[in-house]
Amino acid sequence: MSSDVARHSSPRSVITWFPILVLGGLIGIAGFAWSSHLSTDGQLVAARVILDGNEMGGLSPEEVSAEVSSHADQVLAEKIAVQFVGGSVWISPGEAGFHYDRQETVDAVVNRRRTGGAFSQFASWATTPLRVSEAQVSWRFDADEARAALADIALLTAVPAVEPEILTNDRGQLSIVPGQIGKTVDLGYLVARLDEIDLLNPPERISAKLIDLPPRVSDITAEDAAARWSQITNQGLRVDVGESEVRLSAENLRAHLILTVSDGQVMADFDTEGMQRRLELFFGEPVIPARNPVFEVIDDDVRVVKLGRPAQVCCAEGSSELVADLILSGGAEPFVAIVLEPRALEDPEVIAWANGSLIVEQVSSFTTPHQCCQTRVENIQRMADMVDGVYLLPGETFSLNDFVGPRTVENGFAAAGAIRRGHLVQEIGGGVSQFATTIFNAAYFAGLDFDEYRSHTIYFSRYPYGREATISTPGPDLALSNTTDYPILIDTSYTGTSITVSIYSTANVEVEELEQRVERLGACTHVETDRQRTYSDGRVVIDTIEATYRPEEGIDCNGNPIPPPEA
Repeated sequence: MSSDVARHSSPRSVITWFPILVLGGLIGIAGFAWSSHLSTDGQLVAARVILDGNEMGGLSPEEVSAEVSSHADQVLAEKIAVQFVGGSVWISPGEAGFHYDRQETVDAVVNRRRTGGAFSQFASWATTPLRVSEAQVSWRFDADEARAALADIALLTAVPAVEPEILTNDRGQLSIVPGQIGKTVDLGYLVARLDEIDLLNPPERISAKLIDLPPRVSDITAEDAAARWSQITNQGLRVDVGESEVRLSAENLRAHLILTVSDGQVMADFDTEGMQRRLELFFGEPVIPARNPVFEVIDDDVRVVKLGRPAQVCCAEGSSELVADLILSGGAEPFVAIVLEPRALEDPEVIAWANGSLIVEQVSSFTTPHQCCQTRVENIQRMADMVDGVYLLPGETFSLNDFVGPRTVENGFAAAGAIRRGHLVQEIGGGVSQFATTIFNAAYFAGLDFDEYRSHTIYFSRYPYGREATISTPGPDLALSNTTDYPILIDTSYTGTSITVSIYSTANVEVEELEQRVERLGACTHVETDRQRTYSDGRVVIDTIEATYRPEEGIDCNGNPIPPPEA
């Protein structure tokens, strides 16, 4: 019986167990393959894993990192055209706030099909030949960075706004030039368009939208500022310097007030250089006059006994800054005065003039005689005392009439003989023409110029023929100009029978009297005397001194009698 069972059961057993054996074999093979995958390919990317269309399967993590880095560089460098009125600006995602997370993307590729439980991973592995698996790029968009980057692109402002201006018009008033609204790109709109972009599939261009761009300072604000500064400057400003004062008008102040729109507000500044020039122009003359040195002359030896002082002018350094500070502080009250310091002229030549160091030698001297003890001598000596010590700078003019003033009893003069309308008369101050003749000749040989002079109408033998001068009130006058390069000192001295005028300076001109010509002028005699001056720089100047003498007292050049002056 056992043999029958064996005979009848054997074929059926083979058929029954064959599928089991096949299935077991397949499972064994799969298990071996899965085991091999886990043991040998576990560090590599699973097959058929792609990243943005690129096959990543079989790559090591290091290779994936390199591929992802290259991919990120490429994606972030793609250019997108931002189009607006007037043109386009190209910008890359990397410049527009997009960030590519490289490490997260690498991890996504490496771990693709390796996540979930064992069965899930096995199922994903087992179905690899049937489908691909897409790894996702990890990226983000930063709207704040995008706004900042786009704001730096200057071309995005199609029409810039024009800020209002505050100007001083022709009438010295502050006036407004209105601002103008501009156009600019709506950054909020543009950032929103960027936020909608797929980093892996960006558009070739996006369109920007323009919006109004108002000035940062409104016309009303500018008008308020102009009104405020008009009020501050409305009363002008009085300026005191030394012994002088001037008034700067509102127009004067506003001409140097600078109102500008900057950083969204009206800024005030002041043109200090221009104000300094204006102050110097207004205070054109010295605000404190020069003080001449005082000399003592003993036996032709000149000594300075008191130093002089250069003229002081407007204004000391920093004066215009003081004016600017007062105005800009807004604290100037109506009719307020500001006191500024003068400055001394610092020219070394002017300093030398003031300290008297250029008076080193006698350059001329002249003496005329007179009789002793006459009243006219008192007048001559009185005028000599008044003129003694006169200090004349280069270019200055000395008027004897202006300096001495009227010859009156109150001024120390007495009645003596004088010539009036061709007649010898008695008058207060008579005889002083002898002093005029004496100083005239001293100036002649010192090389000075004569701005005004006239000879006596009657010749007196005590004077050089044709080279003398008279003086009277109100005229004629004797006016001398110092045309040399150095100051001169006029020193007077006298005895009972003579008057002497000496001039001291630094010699720089040689004087030579040339020829003298005498001719008849009707009944009168006309005398011309030529003088040659040779200066130290080589210049040679020749001039002529003239005198006209009547034939005698009371007779004119036609030989006719002259009516005597009224008493």
